[in-house]
Amino acid sequence: MPVRKLYKSLRAKLNTKQRSALSKLVFSISGKPFVYAQNQAIYKGFPQQQRGGFIISADFEMAWAFRYSKRKVDPLAMAQLERENIPELLKLFERYNIPITWATVGHLMLESCKKGDHDWMQRLPYVDDHWKYTSGDWFDADPYTDYKADNAWYAPDMLELILQSPVKHEIGCHTFSHIDCLDRNCPPQVLDDEIVACKNAAKAWDIELKSFVFPGGTAGNYPILNKHGFQIYRKNVDHDLAYPYPDEYGMLITPSTSAFGRIHDWSADYYIYRFKTMLDKAVKTNTVAHIWLHPSVDKWTIAEVMPEVLRYASDLREAGKLWIGTMGDIANHINGGE
Repeated sequence: MPVRKLYKSLRAKLNTKQRSALSKLVFSISGKPFVYAQNQAIYKGFPQQQRGGFIISADFEMAWAFRYSKRKVDPLAMAQLERENIPELLKLFERYNIPITWATVGHLMLESCKKGDHDWMQRLPYVDDHWKYTSGDWFDADPYTDYKADNAWYAPDMLELILQSPVKHEIGCHTFSHIDCLDRNCPPQVLDDEIVACKNAAKAWDIELKSFVFPGGTAGNYPILNKHGFQIYRKNVDHDLAYPYPDEYGMLITPSTSAFGRIHDWSADYYIYRFKTMLDKAVKTNTVAHIWLHPSVDKWTIAEVMPEVLRYASDLREAGKLWIGTMGDIANHINGGE
């Protein structure tokens, strides 16, 4: 059994406090974060000859991510928290000059829509897997109004804030309506239509989508991504650190290393220690540490953990050790762009 599956199997049998202790133990004795075994074979360096890299991606999804969640989360409350946090996150990234990839649900790029606008799109079949969607229509939650009336489902104002930041962030793709992309759940035409809808929405903003993040980590339908010219995607795999490496279609995989967010009752110092360890090991092993977050991340993490991690990353960059950029930046470098 792969290490990640074995860990998940054991973890599922424990209570919250035991899970927290297990994670600490594994981190301290296992050699985590784990490095991709073939890393040196595919290593092509960094833009300014740094020794390691750091990518942050944010799953910008508002209410779309939570309407079929099994955690019974209020989609509107999560969207409001995201709206509150995004300006603070942008200020934080500006303070340390950290560009990130905003993996954006395409519907959020719209200022408005009306009933029938999405009828051309093939719907995701009913599924009870990562999420539970077993009745109605996939777009039942869509209010078919505009961002002034229903700003949990449209966010052109938030997108504009991101694009106006003095830091050059990337807008990536997170599907149009936050679908399950797994092969077993998603017919290829569904993802194809979703990406076409994303491209149409992005075109109005003069945005070219190069990077892809699977909603909920539901990775699949790779030929469709390749068809639409995506260069790189984030994926959960058995290793934590790697220089982005090609899949069978020539697209680059950037493994997810960890996520910002208070999922354990650990101190801020311990969280910071873990993230610093990931960055140090990325530098030591010529790999990329890819940390992701939901913009609805808890405010304690934004205030108590992220500033110190970003400051540390910035210091490593100033020392010439760490490259910091977006998914699109590293893909462009590897593929021979400027």
